[in-house]
Amino acid sequence: MTLRFILGRAGTGKTRFCLEEIVNKLKVSPEGEALILLVPEQATFQTERALLSASELKGIMRAEVLSFQRLAYRVLQEVGGMARIYIDELGKKMILRRFLERRKDKLRVFHWIARQPGFIDHLADVLKEFKNYRIPCEKLKAAADKLETDAERDILTDKLCDLTILYSDVQDFLADKHLDRDNYLDLLAEKINEWSYLEGAEVWVDGFTGFTPQELVVLERIMKRVNRFSITLCLDTEDLKLEIDDSYLFYTTRDTMRKLSDTAKRIGVEEEEPVLLDSGAPYRFIESAAISHLEREFFNRPVKTFKDDQDDIRVYAASNRRAEIEGVAREIIRLCRDEGYRFKEISVVMRELEPYSQLISSIFTDNNIPHFIDEKRHIMHHPLVELIRSALEVVIQNWSYEPVFRYLKTDLADVEREQVDLLENYVLAHGIRGAKWVDGKPWTFRRKYTLGEEEEVTSKIEKELEEINGAKQKAVKQLADFYMTIKKQTRVKDYTAALFKLLVDLKIKEKLEKWGDEARAFGKLDLALEHVQIWDNIIDLMEQVVEGLGDEELTVEQYAQIIDSGLKSIKIGLVPLGLDQVFVGNLDRSRNPDVKVSFILGVNDGVLPLRLKDCGMFTDTERQHLKEMGIELAPDSRRRLFDEQYHIYVAITRASNKLYLSYPLADDEGKALMPSFVIRRIKRLFPGIEEKTWGIEPDGSDRDLEYITSPYNCLIYLPTQLRETMEGNRINPIWWDVYSWFISRDTAACQKTLQGLFYSNQETDIPRQLTRKLFGSPVKASVSQLERFQRCPFSHFLSHGLRLKERGIYRLTSPDLGQFFHAALDMFAKKIKQESLDWGELTKEQCINLAAEIVDDLAPKLQNEILMSTSRYRYMVRKLKKTVERAVLILREHSQKGSFRPVGIELTFGKGGILPPLVIELDGDGDYIELEGRIDRVDAAQLDDKVYLRVVDYKSGNDTFELQDIYYGLSLQLLIYLEVILTYAPFLVSCEGKPGGMLYFKVDNPIISGSGPASPEKIEREIIKKLKMNGLVLADSDVVNLMDGQISGYSDIIPVALKKDGGFYSGSSIATEEQFTALRQHLKQVIKGVGQGILAGNVKIEPYLKGHLKPCNYCRYKAVCQFDVLLSENTYRVLKKINRELIWDLLDGQRGEEEHG
Repeated sequence: MTLRFILGRAGTGKTRFCLEEIVNKLKVSPEGEALILLVPEQATFQTERALLSASELKGIMRAEVLSFQRLAYRVLQEVGGMARIYIDELGKKMILRRFLERRKDKLRVFHWIARQPGFIDHLADVLKEFKNYRIPCEKLKAAADKLETDAERDILTDKLCDLTILYSDVQDFLADKHLDRDNYLDLLAEKINEWSYLEGAEVWVDGFTGFTPQELVVLERIMKRVNRFSITLCLDTEDLKLEIDDSYLFYTTRDTMRKLSDTAKRIGVEEEEPVLLDSGAPYRFIESAAISHLEREFFNRPVKTFKDDQDDIRVYAASNRRAEIEGVAREIIRLCRDEGYRFKEISVVMRELEPYSQLISSIFTDNNIPHFIDEKRHIMHHPLVELIRSALEVVIQNWSYEPVFRYLKTDLADVEREQVDLLENYVLAHGIRGAKWVDGKPWTFRRKYTLGEEEEVTSKIEKELEEINGAKQKAVKQLADFYMTIKKQTRVKDYTAALFKLLVDLKIKEKLEKWGDEARAFGKLDLALEHVQIWDNIIDLMEQVVEGLGDEELTVEQYAQIIDSGLKSIKIGLVPLGLDQVFVGNLDRSRNPDVKVSFILGVNDGVLPLRLKDCGMFTDTERQHLKEMGIELAPDSRRRLFDEQYHIYVAITRASNKLYLSYPLADDEGKALMPSFVIRRIKRLFPGIEEKTWGIEPDGSDRDLEYITSPYNCLIYLPTQLRETMEGNRINPIWWDVYSWFISRDTAACQKTLQGLFYSNQETDIPRQLTRKLFGSPVKASVSQLERFQRCPFSHFLSHGLRLKERGIYRLTSPDLGQFFHAALDMFAKKIKQESLDWGELTKEQCINLAAEIVDDLAPKLQNEILMSTSRYRYMVRKLKKTVERAVLILREHSQKGSFRPVGIELTFGKGGILPPLVIELDGDGDYIELEGRIDRVDAAQLDDKVYLRVVDYKSGNDTFELQDIYYGLSLQLLIYLEVILTYAPFLVSCEGKPGGMLYFKVDNPIISGSGPASPEKIEREIIKKLKMNGLVLADSDVVNLMDGQISGYSDIIPVALKKDGGFYSGSSIATEEQFTALRQHLKQVIKGVGQGILAGNVKIEPYLKGHLKPCNYCRYKAVCQFDVLLSENTYRVLKKINRELIWDLLDGQRGEEEHG
């Protein structure tokens, strides 16, 4: 029994020495006593591969590569000890959660913070630390008692008391029956003496810097059993006799050597002379004097510069992490293509892998760089995880939309994607949730676009409903069973049984196996392994939950939180799936010894070395206090900071030929990042190093050659380069060679990419025969259709030609409220007419009561009872009552003051309407356009032998009358309605009609603000003024008096101010009869122009711009048209602001031309 140290600095060949010894013994005797190489867990795969490569033998039966975990499993399997129930980290946290609840009355401090996020993790970590450092409960209790006895009770005393209680509870729970990861090594130390495999064996230990007390005990037991125990340690053999402190670079390894040496003496194991490997000519750096110099001098003082020229060490800055990784990818491809390196000879490491992992995976994959990322994958993205989480949320949220469709979109439910889309659209449109999913009743909801009218149920609708109900039953059958079962449970094990049954009913295991086979067929081996592993991990999670909390009674919400935290803790570890791969990993844990080229990324200040903080249950001060009391735990932050220096040393000495160091200048949010001292130190050691920059795009220089790495990459950069030439700029000639290469191959990807160079974001006119099919012959149009065309022809084409619609959503919108108010005022007017009442003669109480009755009648009919669906909407019903009451009271006021009375309510015109359509002839081919619509209200009043007509349109928004909008055709509604009633006046009033006005009436219940108290009468007057109609009124004082018989100066109800002499103030919105005639003639020209544009196939992307107003702000088709003012072909149709006087002059000029044309 002997102990032998194999010592040397980085690169001196310690691992090679061990492998050669093992291989030589195998060659001498392939069979015999065991040859065991003990390495860190993360290094087992690479070490096994290295041993197989070095042996050149057909088999290595005697030799075995093990980690502590593998060794424990192997020993306990063979000599016994595995017949216990295994509790993993999640199971232990659940046990701790249980004990925290049970012991809360005895805990001094932990009961206050037990529910804080992350506390359970800290608690589990400190208990694990106690186990790793062999701290028994009794020692903790003794320390706590001593602190109290010494009258030193503080927060540390309270922590120790609470930890003693919980530590004891966990140990009692685990005793005999259970086993956790932290107990493996204790059990290994206990059982390893029974393992006969160690008799006569030789053991080599490689790749470690230090050991926990638990591991040291295991090594002690091994040392006593084997013939020779050899261990490699990275340290400077020239300093072995020097006195050192904890700032020394190799302090940890020197301390490990001391501990093992003391152990050997204590147990009677002879220590051999150490093997001192030559650090003067490191084996690893034979081909790179620069890296050899770096290894020796990086931490030495004073600085000893490297005098020769060198290109083995390079430093790069990049604008951000993406540019940094893209630069690395380009350089890897160049090294393999031009210098003959293999991917497996290259490693990419960084201090923090998380910010880089996804980018590396994406960019390396795009560049066809095979790679292995040495990290365990979270599984939260997997469909099975989403299915479990959403199924529980369905129960908690009572079948709300989001969890139901997250569940259905996992592709693990028994329903096709097309059916899911159908269901989703239907559910969103009708607000389906809760019992409607599981009450067994078929869905018969339909979206109505009018209020108070029943729609005929067609065979098409019946077929759609049948398909929807069939999809519903198929989609949620198993989920409904799960819902009904779990609602009756309270115990954790019963919840888990229901969840497991759901997975079995859905045949999840079989589906995952199928997915794995499909992924394997497409060459996605990592994804195939993920599908295979995740099922076992989920089942393990359920077993841990039942074992830890099985009989606990929880709410479904609490159970879902436990499952969710468990799912977040699951990580899947994968092994490299190929031999020739770039290795990517964390520089402090990843092991890949046989590397020729190493890239160290993210060499930023605060990252390398990592900026450390106090963490965990104890502060550094408390750790020092405990150490003084004989309780030595893991190193404090000061010691870990010195260990960071060692991590840097290992990282910069990993490669044998080339070393690249890079850092981003900014993070993902654009915040500046500074380089680490490592960069500055290397520049001082190697004054000849020129820091280069990895850019995002080629810049036209000779360095453009770096971007020619793969066809995929070239297709990314080529269009930008060619666009430069189109703009008259010169580019590097190499891009023309690239262009020629692609053209000669004529690939689909190339065609698609290059077509983009000549793409114009503008549409060409569609053929006339197609426009007739789309819009009919004659063209039948609504007012809104004409206005939309005037705003943007392309928007009109999408909405009325292709009839694109947004997905229906069950929510209350402004159009819904407008529809409600229209229906309410329509019903009010009809009830008055039925009872032969005059609006002006109604009492206030009659108005209020009738308005409330109408609102109560209409509210349940709007969008499948949306106003009854929530407390918020039910409160809105009360507000709607107040608004309708206010509207009818204001209209009563209008009737009391004026002589105009309704002659038409909700007056329809067009095919099947009360009035015929408004027909406008178009030039050529005898085409014409028919306008259809619905007029809210038509009023009439008689003066002498003339009948004056006015249209009133109800608005719940902030529509205001703008004469220039009528001129430009942007707002035609009032004028078209006026044209309709004047054209068909004989149908309404049995005689010709005169234009009286066209007005907007705002339906609102405004709030009146003031500086002091006001009387109810004054408030009423202010409300009436605020709800004054706006529009255009005939410039005739007699007609104005018919509208407001009480006018004196400014009217409270119409936009007119009358002077005492019968004239009008300048602010009045009036027009003479001749001006109304001119407007009507202009309207026909606008309609004719729109009709001709529609038939001519005008679908230009050409929105208007009027001041700061443009229709794009509220256009639903922005994602389709992609209008961009930066494109030369995308320009606004600018409409100049013109005043009323100029408009009347322009209209008068048009009328003169027509009369004399």
